Amino acid sequence: MPPLHELGVSRPLTRQRSLPADRPGTSARRIQQFLTRRGMVIPDPARQVDIHQRAVDQRIQTFPEQIADELRRWVLVLRGEGRREHPAMPFETIRKYLGYLYPVLTAWAVRVTSLREITKDDVQDALKQRPGSTGRDLLTALRSLFQALKQERVIFRDPTRGVSLSTSERLPVPIPTDRLRGLIDRADTPMAKVVVALVAIHALGRRETRCLLLTDLDLARGRLTVRRDLQHTAYLDEVTHILASDWLRDRHRRWPLTTNPYLLVSQQTVADDRLPPVSTMVMNDIFRPLGLTLSKLRQDRILDEARQTADPVHLMRVFGIAAETAMKYIDTAHPERRSTLWR
Repeated sequence: MPPLHELGVSRPLTRQRSLPADRPGTSARRIQQFLTRRGMVIPDPARQVDIHQRAVDQRIQTFPEQIADELRRWVLVLRGEGRREHPAMPFETIRKYLGYLYPVLTAWAVRVTSLREITKDDVQDALKQRPGSTGRDLLTALRSLFQALKQERVIFRDPTRGVSLSTSERLPVPIPTDRLRGLIDRADTPMAKVVVALVAIHALGRRETRCLLLTDLDLARGRLTVRRDLQHTAYLDEVTHILASDWLRDRHRRWPLTTNPYLLVSQQTVADDRLPPVSTMVMNDIFRPLGLTLSKLRQDRILDEARQTADPVHLMRVFGIAAETAMKYIDTAHPERRSTLWR
């Protein structure tokens, strides 16, 4: 067993790490929070490093010394410690960028000793092997890396300069009617049913659904405040109103004492002292048995509304979407109305 100082606990709590295995339904995080509230945890400074920072450091160490030093210089720049001051980027984001870069950097490290040797052709070849969103993510990370190294005068030329990816606009595609029939009935819990209704009827997105607060729901007036970039009010239909009421009763029955402020909660979030919203994984688990993704279902709802009107302002008001997004749906629903240029 690891030393007590590595566990971060005092001597009477030596079996903290074994508890999850001995007692189904427990977790190390919940036990840690319980013990911390009672002053029974001794923090270990060696374990206080950000988990994402540790992951970044470990991954950089796998590269040859020269490239690893260049990557560390890049991280310093992103953390606001370069030649020019700017707000520090979170290590979580840096870790994500490094994840995009890792396969490409690993391949380059076989034949180069420094990122100074990378050319525009190398960048373009890497992007050709990664079409779609994967290529766009990679290009964003590559630009971040080489722009930072150029700023620090580690390299003389930025090989990503002038590199672009051609993108084709992806228009919404309607979902066949037979796949939508009985959708809410197939959801297996009160929370799942209300989530499906919010997406299928009111076209809420993943993030705004997860982040709905209890105070955003006003059942007495049949309203729901949706905090998107363009905040708007969703007026609840009878079905959604009933499902929301059912969920609130179920929520109170299962967790009457929780102080979590979010409308949607889970066994994990009600026990977490940080009071977080439900995770993306919880949302995915709701839609996976239905054979549809949340985003596809949301697009189908907006597209269906667009078929009933050619007014983008109506879509903006009902769904709280931007003008450009509203026009995309109008153009898809009414292709004959698209403006044409004189030749």
